[in-house]
Amino acid sequence: MNAVHEDLVGIGLIVLLGVAFFSSASSTLLLRAYKALGTMWQLAIDLVGIGFVAFIFAGLLSPLEALGWWAGWYGDRLDTTVAPGTLVEPIPTKTKIVRYAVYLDGIAQTNFQYLPEVDVFLNELAAVLPDDILIIKGLMPYSVINRPLTQGRMLSFLWRLADRLQASKSGGIIGALLLVAILLRNLTVVAVSADGRYGPIYNQGTAQVIYNSLLGHGYEPGSKIPITLIGYSGGGQIAMGAVTYLKQALAAPIDVISIAGVISGNNNVLKLEHLHHLVGDQDLVERAGPIFFPKRWQLFFLSYWNRAKRRGKISMTSLGPVGHNGAGGPLDPNKFLPDDRSYLQQTVDLVAGILQGKSPLAQTTSRNKTSNYELYQQAAFNQPSYYPLDRSVDPQLYRPVACWMGRLILPAFEQRRFVKGVLFEVHHTDPAHQHLVGQIVNLRWSDDPKVQAYVRTVTKDLHFSDEARYSLRQGIIHPNRLDRWQQVDPLESLAGARPHDDVIVMLRDRVEVRTNAGDDRPTIIIWREPVQITGRFYGLVKFLSPLENSDRFRVVHFNRTSGCFDGVEEIVCLPQVMADREGIFPSTSRDIEKSPLNSSGWYIYGAKDSAGMFVVQSLAPRALLRLQPDRVVFGKNAALNYIQKETWRNAVAQKSKTSSVLLFPQEGKNEQAIAQWQEGDRALLVHVYGGIGGSQREKAAQTPIFFGHFAYGVAQVVREPLADELQFDIKYCQVYTHNTDGLIAGTLAWNRYMGDRSFGWLGTRPVADILIKLDAFTKEYEFQEMKRSALDISIEQLEVMMARYRIGDGTGGTYVGPAHSCSQDSNQALYAALKKISIAVTFDSEMQDWLAQNPEQAQRFDRLMKLGKYIRRKLLPFGTARADWHNNENTLGISPEEDALSGLLIGLGSWRTMLPRLASETVTKLFIEQGASVWVLRTNQVGGYDSNIAPIAPTPIGW
Repeated sequence: MNAVHEDLVGIGLIVLLGVAFFSSASSTLLLRAYKALGTMWQLAIDLVGIGFVAFIFAGLLSPLEALGWWAGWYGDRLDTTVAPGTLVEPIPTKTKIVRYAVYLDGIAQTNFQYLPEVDVFLNELAAVLPDDILIIKGLMPYSVINRPLTQGRMLSFLWRLADRLQASKSGGIIGALLLVAILLRNLTVVAVSADGRYGPIYNQGTAQVIYNSLLGHGYEPGSKIPITLIGYSGGGQIAMGAVTYLKQALAAPIDVISIAGVISGNNNVLKLEHLHHLVGDQDLVERAGPIFFPKRWQLFFLSYWNRAKRRGKISMTSLGPVGHNGAGGPLDPNKFLPDDRSYLQQTVDLVAGILQGKSPLAQTTSRNKTSNYELYQQAAFNQPSYYPLDRSVDPQLYRPVACWMGRLILPAFEQRRFVKGVLFEVHHTDPAHQHLVGQIVNLRWSDDPKVQAYVRTVTKDLHFSDEARYSLRQGIIHPNRLDRWQQVDPLESLAGARPHDDVIVMLRDRVEVRTNAGDDRPTIIIWREPVQITGRFYGLVKFLSPLENSDRFRVVHFNRTSGCFDGVEEIVCLPQVMADREGIFPSTSRDIEKSPLNSSGWYIYGAKDSAGMFVVQSLAPRALLRLQPDRVVFGKNAALNYIQKETWRNAVAQKSKTSSVLLFPQEGKNEQAIAQWQEGDRALLVHVYGGIGGSQREKAAQTPIFFGHFAYGVAQVVREPLADELQFDIKYCQVYTHNTDGLIAGTLAWNRYMGDRSFGWLGTRPVADILIKLDAFTKEYEFQEMKRSALDISIEQLEVMMARYRIGDGTGGTYVGPAHSCSQDSNQALYAALKKISIAVTFDSEMQDWLAQNPEQAQRFDRLMKLGKYIRRKLLPFGTARADWHNNENTLGISPEEDALSGLLIGLGSWRTMLPRLASETVTKLFIEQGASVWVLRTNQVGGYDSNIAPIAPTPIGW
């Protein structure tokens, strides 16, 4: 069937109707009256009749062009390079495009040209936008083959006449009627797009047109460059219909700006980054959408539209006293608002602002309840400004926590475009860059393709959902400063995670300093996410006694020469911390000098205040972290028994104590077991904490069951210079939901997550940190010029998950439920890493050749594959991966109440990972069975003594 099939059928049907009409006896009088009219009136009636019949059949045959495209009727004659649209304004050469915008016109469109007011709008929009935002116009959204009504159709003469009359001031009633015919014809196309039967075919065709246009103007699929579809009137529905297919084909972030759009609500808005719906108060046409399309009725609360509204995916912006189109419409330059802007200028301002990330709906949400974070911030010593950067410490007594340290600062929105990252207040550097201390510099990601791939994966528009706003009012800390920001990257989500710029971090691995011409600030380039820390310096001391009626303590420093605490004595400050909103103090210094851990000493972390006094912000017991176990357990069976039955035994009786137990799967001697842990070795960390009991029992532990919290991390054996001994350097990869404490999902050093006297858990919760060392998993494989381990790949997957958690996949919040939790999603990252390795081995011939040539590494790899199979079998006992695990779907940010039943069913698919203690014991058991050496570190409300609290072990359920 050829390209004019639709028009031939249409003409035939018109003739048949004409014959039927004129052969009817009832038409005799009408014919006589018609013949009595003058020639001009007969011509007018003929044109109106043809237009009416053309509209009827164009409406009936609207799906036919789409069906023909789907069936391949147009064959090789369909050239996708023809009329791919034009640029509203040329882009200077070598310009790096940061966003593509595609304009889809309203239902008055018949060809690639627009009405004058549309051209004015697009030209003014392009004039105010920066050069790196590209706008495409000139597409025909009412044809799946991008063919205008005025070309290549047997009825084109009629639509061309309509165009001429519409452009003429003397078009008269004929022009008006033909314009109505155009509007009704294209309106039927919009109805097809919204139709559940023909819509998917039509929308895929429209998506193909937009796809061809984007590629024709330089878009690279997979580049993750954002795309915005601007739909006017019926173009709003056409844009919404195309989104799902475009997103699948381009793997790009896509949002839609609807200007007076008529939108059905049938399409999956959840696939969008955001829908900005701009509508005037006097727009009667747009109001038809909420009336005539049931999926937009509030009654259907589980429809895509209503779910998207709750998740913050849809913004409804009033244009004021504006109509739908024409005079008084959004593009009218001659009607004015009270602020003296024309209706056109308001629309240009709003669309330009959205394209540049400036939302018209920036909101502030007040809190009904005070958060723990706000309470802790009332203590002056928790403010970064409390510690001047020009106060030095004795290098014989204190060491810097890290080489590069500083404070993250979220740039103001106006600065964002130029910073292209975040700001960084430099607190400490390597010797070559000490002149930067105290300066505020740019902090950016490396352009390395691997780094950029990670950044693109987790960069999303951020619009708070209803649940996030409600949660914020309840005193939960959300990244509200980022609300309504487009394309928030993982550095911005880290810097903006709390209400104030108080995130202190260390930069790790590779750091590069660049000085760019024309930029007043140097730029620091990083390859890895910064690690959250507490304090700038640390020392090793023993507490002697508190000063009377004071928060100061006499301490004595460790003497490396003698190996005893007979060094320099000093006065340090342990300021009183603030209680949380349940009245529980995060830590206490009461009787810390009497602690059983005091004899082996404490690492104190902090900095000097303005008076030169060292303020202790964080504590760590030396006995816990050094490689000197209290006990060694030999044999697999004994190790498994310890994990299941002894790790959490008698938690209350162990209050204020720690334990360090090494589990060695073979028989042997203590020295042999300890010697397996060498400087530089790394281990997978499995972390679980329990609850707070006692007379001030926390509300979360009021029932007999307390599940606790789960996390993975990395522990590395390092030589600590002050004591000149091996110890564990522990970093937690916290997949952590938004919370009242302001704890940020991300990588946290032990001195921040555990030891911090205000924000850490050392003083209040019992904790088990299980360190697992299995060469097949933790040791690097040397493949070609690359050194990587399964542990590295697991951490990379965890970093993706942590960044997603910080912004709730763009909703602003993450919540604990059956399908999503710290334990479920941490183990999803482990599953993804093992799956990635398995796929690489199966399909990479070079890797298979390498394994064949390296038998020692191949043997380790076989053990890794066996471990992966056992882990997948245990984590997914029903034999198949959860859909969201298998596809790595962005499903965070969904309130547990929204999908309660489906969430429960999904969670049951990985039920062992629902419970933190069970998950930790299951994973540890599998590693031990493969011969792993395991070190179990336990703490039980350590530090000073608080008689009002007692440790609660997480409830043991299953194995």
